[in-house]
Amino acid sequence: MHAPTASLTDIRVRTATQEDGDTLVELISLVDLQLRAEDLPGALDPMRHALTESDDGPLSHRRNHFLIAENSEGVPIGAITCGPAKWMFNPDRAPKIMRRKLAERISTVHGLAVVPAYRNRGIARTLLHHAEETFRDAGYTVLTLRHDRNLTRFYRQLGYTSHNRLSMTLPTGELLSILDRGWKHAFKLLSPAADITTVQGMPTITGALSG
Repeated sequence: MHAPTASLTDIRVRTATQEDGDTLVELISLVDLQLRAEDLPGALDPMRHALTESDDGPLSHRRNHFLIAENSEGVPIGAITCGPAKWMFNPDRAPKIMRRKLAERISTVHGLAVVPAYRNRGIARTLLHHAEETFRDAGYTVLTLRHDRNLTRFYRQLGYTSHNRLSMTLPTGELLSILDRGWKHAFKLLSPAADITTVQGMPTITGALSG
């Protein structure tokens, strides 16, 4: 590929289709998911399955949202994949009575990738902004993600709160605290209904499930 000269005005962002399965896998595989190579295909299988579902709602695939960035020639150069976090369905982490509301109010960026030749051009920011706006319009209150420690500044510049744990108070009064060793967690409030307080020394999401 020749050296790209595209500006953001030359970039088109679109929702992914079922036919984009291989493209999404190729792009998201650019992200270091801290998995062994042999485990990577299985980890991305749920994304392929989600692509078979469609929805007339604001998200592209029911509770999931997949976007692809293309250059002026229609070549995919970046992608973002979002959906419910695995911890939402873990009985050791989230009470069963809360799971549906969690999936309706909070979503997670599972992967954000840009091909190397197009990095540092604002494409990742553009993809993330598109996703934030879609989830905000859909009534979500918080967007979360996990990231490498060396990306802390990047996400903070985009308005995310980054910490070793994802901490949240539930309507039941319980404190939900998620730790994934080797990662940092970040979140951004999408609704004025949610707020950030400090609990046990951690920035903690409150009000995300109210209403």
